[in-house]
This record gives sequence, C-alpha cells and structure tokens, in this order.
Amino acid sequence: MRYTYYKDSVTPLTNRGNFLKIFLLSLIFIVVVIWVVMWNASNTYEPEVISEQAFYEGYFTLNTRLDQTLVRRFPSLEFVEGRLSDDGLGTHTFHIKDQKKIRSNDIEKLLESTLGGFGYQVNQTADADDHWEFQIGTDSTIWSVYRFEYPIEKAAPTSILPGDIAKVTKKPQLAIIIDDFGYSMNETIDGFLALKEPFTAAVIPGRPYSTQVDERLNSRRIQTLIHMPMVTVTNTTSEPDYALSDELSDGEILRRLKKARKDVPRAAGMNNHQGSGGTQSRKVMTSVSDFLSEQSMFFIDSRTIAASVAESVAKEHYIPTNSRDVFLDEVDDPEAIAGELFRLARLAKEHGEAIGIGHCRPNTLKTMKKYLPALAEAGFDLVSASKLAH
Repeated sequence: MRYTYYKDSVTPLTNRGNFLKIFLLSLIFIVVVIWVVMWNASNTYEPEVISEQAFYEGYFTLNTRLDQTLVRRFPSLEFVEGRLSDDGLGTHTFHIKDQKKIRSNDIEKLLESTLGGFGYQVNQTADADDHWEFQIGTDSTIWSVYRFEYPIEKAAPTSILPGDIAKVTKKPQLAIIIDDFGYSMNETIDGFLALKEPFTAAVIPGRPYSTQVDERLNSRRIQTLIHMPMVTVTNTTSEPDYALSDELSDGEILRRLKKARKDVPRAAGMNNHQGSGGTQSRKVMTSVSDFLSEQSMFFIDSRTIAASVAESVAKEHYIPTNSRDVFLDEVDDPEAIAGELFRLARLAKEHGEAIGIGHCRPNTLKTMKKYLPALAEAGFDLVSASKLAH
C-alpha cells in the first residue's frame, strides 16, 4: 500500500513539471516571434533621398574647406569671394599678391589631389595675362570654377629723357634763366608766361616792353632779373645807353644801374647781357656789387668769358651769387637745345645743382614745354635762380 501510494503520487508531479516546461518554452517562442515581427516592421529599410538643398550645402562645405586649404598652402593667395548660383555652380575668386611665388600647375596639382578622391575632374580653362581659371566637374557637368586673378605688371612708362636722367634721387636742383625779355610782346612771350614749371626771366632794360613784361611775369609769380648790358671784349654793345664798361666813371655806372632798376622794378636779381669785357673789370663789378648790396639783390654771372671776375667780386662783397653752367640755345635747333638741356641735367645730377641760360625764342620755348615736365617727373627740382645764389 505504501509503495503504491508513493508511485501514484510521483507520477502526477512529473506530468505537471513537463507541462510547465512546455508552457514556458512556448511562451518564450511566442514572445520572440512577436519581437522579431515588430522589429522587422519598425526597421523596414528604404533608400534615403538626399534633398537638393542638403546636397548643395555639403558640396559648398567641401569647397569652403578647399578655399581655406588653398590659402594655407599658398600664402601669396588672398581669398576674395565665393558664390553659389541658383543652379549650383560655385565660383571662387582669389587674388594673387605675388605671382613670382606661385605657378598655375601648383594650383592644379592641389585641386586634383584634393578633389580627385571625390570623383571630380580638374581642367584649366584659362591662362591669361591677368588670371588663371580652373573648372571642377564630373563628366559634362561643371560644379565649380576657381579663378585666380593677378594684376598685370605694367611696364614703367617710357620717359622721353635719356636713361641716365630718366629717374634721379636726392632731387638735384635745376635753375633755368631765359634772357632777353623786353624786346617784344608776342606769342612766344605768352608761351613762356604760360609755362607751369618754374624758370627765371631776365628782362633787358630800356626796351619798349621792359616794364610791362616785368609786371606780367611777376603777376604769374615768375622771378625776374635785370639783364644788365655790359660791353664785350672789343668794347662793343647792343645797348649803348645802358652798357657798363671800365671806361665809365663810377658815377655813370651807378646812374645806369639805377636807370635799369627803374625800368625793371620788380627784379629780384641781376645777370649780365653780353659782358665778356665788363665782367672782366673789377671796377665795373665792384660798382655792381655795391649797388646790389643796397638793393638786397643777387647776381648770376652769365659767364660769357672764362676770365670773368663777376662771381668772385660779388662774393667778396657778400652778394649771393652763382654762375651759368650751360648755354642752352647757342644753336637754335630743338634737338641741339634738348641735348644741352640733358647736359645741364647731368651736371645737376652730378653736383646737386646747375644753372642753364637760354633765350626767349620759339625753339627754346618748344623744348622747354616738352622736357621740363619730364625733368620734374624724373625727380629734378626746378627752382628759381635765387635758390641757387649762395
């Protein structure tokens, strides 16, 4: 009985345990199936459609980084601007600050190495005098244009002056005196009056227009001198009523000087007309120096003869003075006058200053109108004669 009871009680417990296991396994299976079905339902894959805006934004980001790379790689590049058109074409403009430090094939290599991995081709489409241009694209589609601009190196304007005086430093001073104003009032005189560059006009006394031209010159702020007549070595003169000579008394010399001063009242200084004889006379030049001292005027020796004592006597009397270096128009021809003007400029370049003397003639005016602006542009300081009277 006991055995039977034991056997009967064990059998139901075993059946219930098996049932429980089967139930739990089934439940787990059902849960797994439900989870798998739900996971598949929630993760069904569909290809992502990238919007046009998203594509352009990514593409523009790539190009922006490339802009920065170019500037870092080539310091002589300066980024100017980047534009994106409505159809997606990007235009990137750079300025080349120093063309000697960069070559177009250097840029092309960098573009290819950077964009080649993204499937883009690089083609140089322009190698002009003022820019390089590269197109970035795929197949037949152009996505970007890279433009590298540089200023055209303009050749320095060709000077009309000879090369050795076409450009100077330290501003050498040039004073040009034009003699023989006073004889007439014509187009040539008007031309000299219209010159913009400084010069000094020497007005001969006792002529029909001496006082009038002195006034007109001064109204234009053109410095004037008394172009004082003196005798030649042969004791001749073109101005017998004014010419100074050794044969005159001191009183007569002074009278003639005062008369000349009255005719040219606005003059700041004096130079000699002719005078190869008068400037050799210490007597004449002493009287002249005394007069100039009283008038607070300076003297420029036209140096019509090498033996002149005019400058040395003036210095002895503490008169500001200097002497002519070049006669500009002994040959009345434009080419010859230009050649002498260039020689004058070379002397000024060498010594720091020089004085040239010409005459109020058409060819002299023509040459001055042509070359004085060029001399000023070259660096010469065109000054009045008083600036060089020391």
